[in-house]
Amino acid sequence: MDVEASHPYVPEWLDLAGYVAPEHGALELCAIMGTAVVLVLALACTVLRRRVRGTELAAALWFVLCGTMHCTFELYFVLHYRGLAARRDVVASMWKEYAKSDSRYMQGGTGNFAPVLAQEASTVFVTRRSAVRELSQLAASVMHMQSVLLYFGAELLAREPSCRPEPQYFYVYFVGANLPWLVVPLVLATSSVTRMRAQMAIARAAEKTHTL
Repeated sequence: MDVEASHPYVPEWLDLAGYVAPEHGALELCAIMGTAVVLVLALACTVLRRRVRGTELAAALWFVLCGTMHCTFELYFVLHYRGLAARRDVVASMWKEYAKSDSRYMQGGTGNFAPVLAQEASTVFVTRRSAVRELSQLAASVMHMQSVLLYFGAELLAREPSCRPEPQYFYVYFVGANLPWLVVPLVLATSSVTRMRAQMAIARAAEKTHTL
């Protein structure tokens, strides 16, 4: 006889001992997250715009946002993933809401984001365009793209789906919430490669001039 699941996740047979439903609605959680993101970017912009502008400022803000997400939202998961189902705070509610698109988060497991975080920090603090800045930006961007592709691939190749069948959970949560970490890093990586090639061409031209 089928037993009705005591949680909203798929597959329904998941055993989430002590599961407590989120105390905040989806729109409320999105508003809280959006407000936090705006505040972080506004503060970072106020500090960084004295040193960089234009596309360099945009890139620095992107890495500030990524680093903040790693050090707060994702670090929370690393510290509390084992008891996440029973937690009642706002951040736990955010993870529970997102997990409707990927129930693997309710089953535990952590990610190693320390190397990415180190690269992101270097791209923020080394604001002057240089080989170090471009290499750091390229490395962080490649790691972001790799992690997203592996994340998407693991779900698409899984034997059982971990995303609820409603379209909003797949297209808005699963795809929409992760796609920026594929698109923006691709743009930044392309920019870094282009700039490094230009710098190498200038260096080769200068070397030829000196040898004449």
